[in-house]
Amino acid sequence: MYGYYLFVIKKIDFQKSMFWVVASVGILFGAIFNFLPMTPLWLDEAQSASIAGESFSSLVDALRRDGHPPLYYFLLGVWADLFGNSDFTLRAFSGFLGCLAIVMTWFAARMHLGNKGSLIAASLIASSPFSIRYATEVRMYSLVIFLLLCVYVNFYRATKNSNIKNRLFYALAVACLLLTHYWSLFFVSVLILALLLKVKRSLGEEKKNYKSLIIWSMGACVPFAFWLPVFFEQLEHTGTPWSNAPRPTVVLALTLEAFGGGKGSEALLVAVALSLLVALGIFTRMGEKGSILEIGLNELSWLRQIFLISACTMLLGSTVSLLTNTAFQGRYAVFFFPFVIFSSALGLSRLPSKATLSLLALLLLLCSVSVARELSRDRTQLGEIASVITSEGKKGDSIVFCPDQLAPAGSRALGDGYELFTYPSLGKGERIDWYDYRERNFESSPLLVAENFLAKSTSQQNIWLVWIDGFESFGKQCGSFRSELNKRLGGGETLVNADGDDYYNPANLVRYDSEK
Repeated sequence: MYGYYLFVIKKIDFQKSMFWVVASVGILFGAIFNFLPMTPLWLDEAQSASIAGESFSSLVDALRRDGHPPLYYFLLGVWADLFGNSDFTLRAFSGFLGCLAIVMTWFAARMHLGNKGSLIAASLIASSPFSIRYATEVRMYSLVIFLLLCVYVNFYRATKNSNIKNRLFYALAVACLLLTHYWSLFFVSVLILALLLKVKRSLGEEKKNYKSLIIWSMGACVPFAFWLPVFFEQLEHTGTPWSNAPRPTVVLALTLEAFGGGKGSEALLVAVALSLLVALGIFTRMGEKGSILEIGLNELSWLRQIFLISACTMLLGSTVSLLTNTAFQGRYAVFFFPFVIFSSALGLSRLPSKATLSLLALLLLLCSVSVARELSRDRTQLGEIASVITSEGKKGDSIVFCPDQLAPAGSRALGDGYELFTYPSLGKGERIDWYDYRERNFESSPLLVAENFLAKSTSQQNIWLVWIDGFESFGKQCGSFRSELNKRLGGGETLVNADGDDYYNPANLVRYDSEK
């Protein structure tokens, strides 16, 4: 009998040790992959790099014509001043924020789920294809994840201990969030509404505390109030001319695709697995004896509150997008992402130890395959095109990008020494000017742009056209623009064909001899 108990104890210790190993591997996996991509910056990243390179005085003017709030770009500019502005160092800022998000996830989960649950949560967010995707891009979404976690941690602390420090950190996190992404307006609106409901339903000291948090929340909006003139100008002149509003079913599909890590069977399996774990976290509760799971709405009020605020944020944001015909992208579901991590971690932690270990290992394996597949795919074909131009062309060659959305990544990959133009403005293309963008494109003429381009080009040998059709508000203009160049310069030689299977942003490359 003694030997049997010893065997059981050793088996339990082995499972516990394996759980810690598997969870730690997930965290290490994420921390490493956050700094891994070596591919050229694609459109949105090159745009971010260009804006962040502006001086503080010109940053606001640059953002007027872009459509985003300023905090991320300001911080990225400071980071670039300290560490340089290479592709790797700029992406490393997001990677650093991604690592901070892992730590903050552990702190947030530790308040509710104990050591086991908090380690699962940290492992899940570290290995998440969604988290890794935006920890490897020069965009603000890793910062948004980190700030959302900061808001929750300090909000929870402020409700339990209403001292000035907790309220101040809560308000600071909210203020930063508002200055990082405009969907934060929906999140903060829902949060204040939730606090108002809490005030109505509470009494005494608790009611006083919630009233105080409302005041602090309103105070956190003050810094954004100074940004309102720029925001209203962006709202009128920039918007989202690169896409129209999707149907509600498409919103859900894009969200699942984003959480899974993109397109492909591996990403679909990750999305399905996460959905099942979320359902396990929401629709199970501990039995009266505390050791048997029962089917029913989760009994934990903190998780239900996070769900309601997250879901209402998504519902409000997607409804406004639909009514105003502005775009929704899967990355906007970042405001629902922390709930997915917490509920998945809760669901896993409530299972028997062997099941928890097996399912966590399986999910980490699926995530690793999805991440490896996504990171092995170049996000833009402009790196390949730049290599061909560099090897086949000469300094001083003229290069025209059609549409102009190909230019930021192209100009960054090519460097100096070339004469760059963009369709339709014939600007240099370091970044996109989104100001009245759709109207400008609708009014452009491929024939007139072709004539103006050839009049401005001073190339003595090669003229290069980087082009593709299909971008919103351009229709078939780039194909027509190529036809106009063909009439004046001959058929041209296609050296690179657009490859949408291997590249997120594909493009064609055509070379003309300017002496013809």
